[in-house]
Amino acid sequence: MQSHHIIKSAFVFFVLLMLVSVSACSAGNWKDDPGGRLAAGDWKLTLDQDGITRTVYLHIPSSYTGSVPVPLVLIWHGYMDTAQGQADADGFMVKADETGFIVAYPEGYGTAGLESWNAGKACCGAAVDKDLDDVQLGRDIVKLISARCAIDPARVYSHGHSNGAGMAHRVGREASDVFAAVSPKSMPVLVPGSVPGRAVPVIHFHGTADSTILYGGGTIPFEDEAYLSAQDSFRNWALVDGCTGTPVTAMYGDSKCETYTNCAEGVKVTLCSIQGGNHNDLYGRDDINVTDMAWDFMSEFTLP
Repeated sequence: MQSHHIIKSAFVFFVLLMLVSVSACSAGNWKDDPGGRLAAGDWKLTLDQDGITRTVYLHIPSSYTGSVPVPLVLIWHGYMDTAQGQADADGFMVKADETGFIVAYPEGYGTAGLESWNAGKACCGAAVDKDLDDVQLGRDIVKLISARCAIDPARVYSHGHSNGAGMAHRVGREASDVFAAVSPKSMPVLVPGSVPGRAVPVIHFHGTADSTILYGGGTIPFEDEAYLSAQDSFRNWALVDGCTGTPVTAMYGDSKCETYTNCAEGVKVTLCSIQGGNHNDLYGRDDINVTDMAWDFMSEFTLP
């Protein structure tokens, strides 16, 4: 029995290592929380949630003055990655500097190297085992930042990679009063039975050659539930958002984005299928630039 446990643990570690975003993981220049209202810069904030001290890294662009409310993008890293690793990989800090929004990267729960989010039973780790309320954590982070910065409450968005994409889906379903739109990458919705309180715009990016979270659906070894295919996740969002008709397809070389444009409350539901894309190589491509397209899509929408 003990040898079986060791083999199982080693196999899980090997397989789920592939869930990590590939990045340079450079050392961040995050300054400790100075208290009070925050100015432009990179800050390390903490909050207590369910008796656990949680950390969030906040990038405020140099154009920020505090006199005009700006958008906020909350970004969730992948399983076994870190906030810094995600920030190094996704390019959203550069986009924030160009466009003038604030970006926040929370740190997952668990021992070093195994941090995760409770995005649903199909993925992943200690956060799921402990049944953490990471949706409430997302709400709490937005509340914390809104108390310290001038945030436009109608323009709060969420992005994520892999396990973190599951969280972006989940806050779209279960905190639709906070998040105006979401842009998950490399993971389908893991809570397909949750229905949002309003129609929520979503753009989902998935590589057709993803060997970790299969485009056609599957099960992560030793997790409790299977995950949907990218197309089934797309159709599930269309169902809960009241979409009708046939999706409109736009080609980007061999890759494509399909969009339901006739949905409740004027929202859109999009799936971008990135031809030949694997789990960790979707940022920075020439055909579909995930960061630019995610921001362009989300920023079209505001909370009603």
